[in-house]
Amino acid sequence: MSLLAPVGEFIESLVHPTARRDGLTLARHRAFIGPRLLGGLLALAAFPVVWALRGAPSPVEAIALGWMIMPILIAYFLSRTGRFEAAHLLSSLALTILVIIVAGATGGVTSFAAVWLVLVPLDAALSTSRRAVMAALGFALGAAVLLLVLGLTGLSPAQELSEDDARVLAALGIAAAALYATGLALGTEALARAGVRLRTAEEARYRLLARNMTDVIARHGRSGAVLFISPAAADLFGVPANELRGHGLFDRVHVADRPAYLTALSDAATTGENRSVEFRVRRDPIKPARPGQHFMWSRCDAAPSSASPAVRPNARCARSSRSSAMWPIARRRRKYPPPRAPRRNRRTRPRADSSRP
Repeated sequence: MSLLAPVGEFIESLVHPTARRDGLTLARHRAFIGPRLLGGLLALAAFPVVWALRGAPSPVEAIALGWMIMPILIAYFLSRTGRFEAAHLLSSLALTILVIIVAGATGGVTSFAAVWLVLVPLDAALSTSRRAVMAALGFALGAAVLLLVLGLTGLSPAQELSEDDARVLAALGIAAAALYATGLALGTEALARAGVRLRTAEEARYRLLARNMTDVIARHGRSGAVLFISPAAADLFGVPANELRGHGLFDRVHVADRPAYLTALSDAATTGENRSVEFRVRRDPIKPARPGQHFMWSRCDAAPSSASPAVRPNARCARSSRSSAMWPIARRRRKYPPPRAPRRNRRTRPRADSSRP
């Protein structure tokens, strides 16, 4: 058992109940709350260390260190409300204000802390919201313009540091920004890994369901080729399932029914609506009763496998698996009714001869 497992369980317990229903949403909330709690606790721990090494901090340093506790409050906001996009907006705004405070007191736009404005839109990228990213970009650009105006008007104090101290602060600022960017990259990688794990588990459940259904489930590509077909096809069509992949199933459809078969698949993929079609398909019997080809009637219920309401042929996703169609083939039904047993003739009584007395 990992030593960080209790920490992960504690962070997961802080996630809002509405975010625990989906695995990927849970991972995003956990990735947001964890680093901000850690950063806020480090800021609290650094405050007495700075006090002991440098004495009483200046008002600007006290405000900067105190403002670094804001991530804890934002994490608490997300934990209580579950509003992921709003929490990212508050986080971007808090980081922008921190950069303005530090850079405004150390030289304006030429300060070592100005490089942190680049991280504001990158931080919002994990929100998966275009509005949050554009708002973060606006915060960063507005802060840069504000620092530039403060420097031009003389409201921002000049950076009274020696050349060596300025270089050290610049190096520390770049290193801190690089560490922060590394944390964002690790968070992105963790989310991607969680997405792959959840998608693999979903595909495994789908295949388990498809392998244990009596009806045949197939998935088609844009050209109508079979990408996947469940093992039940072997019992229905009399051939191994792997022989039906590609155009193997299409080759077994009756020539007269192929246009309707392809039209149903195409309409389901392009319009996003369900289509049903009945067609004849060749089946290889185990013990043929008579020579020749044996066809049976089947019903195809075609439906788009994409969650999008409509998938157009010229859309980008039309070339992916989202535009394919997935349909179950019902069990074969007989074309002709089974022969009935001949009905027995009822015995009729001989009619009485009226001519007899």
